Amino acid sequence: MLALVLSEFRGGRKRNSMKRHLNSSLTVLVCLTLFATMLIGCKKDAEEPEPEETTGSEIPEPEPDFDVEPVEQPCAVETVYFEFDSAELDGSSRAALQEAVECYRGQQGSSVSLLLTGAADPRGTEEYNIALGERRAQAVRSYLTSLGLDGSRVSTTSVGEEMATGTDEAGWARDRNVSGSEN
Repeated sequence: MLALVLSEFRGGRKRNSMKRHLNSSLTVLVCLTLFATMLIGCKKDAEEPEPEETTGSEIPEPEPDFDVEPVEQPCAVETVYFEFDSAELDGSSRAALQEAVECYRGQQGSSVSLLLTGAADPRGTEEYNIALGERRAQAVRSYLTSLGLDGSRVSTTSVGEEMATGTDEAGWARDRNVSGSEN
């Protein structure tokens, strides 16, 4: 029995030495592969070519600075709104109209004519609403001319309730207005 154990021990030793030899060979092979990879991967960058001499004409010149004048925004008379059965301008309407007059004054050589169109909500008779729309347009015209706009360049008209679309108080409030357009 001892001979059997000894013979297995010797054969096992032989197998172990072959495993060790194979392991060391694989280790050497892996190390060589890694070393070769590092040599190839870490190769110095290709030499950069020397810069060519320039005469200065190849360098793009900076674009010249231009004095850019702001584009004038077109002037417009904003739509102004009125209280029920009233032709009086409130503070916000006066401020909007004042801005429009300043814009028109700032346009040199402007000979723009304005058409102011008054409107009313559908409550009231047709004749009354036409007259109310005209009074509203005249109130805006008077205010514009009081600020220095040439009255001969401002005309008025009324559509009364013809363009009214409101069906409740909020809608009727939008219907009570004067809008301006260039003629």
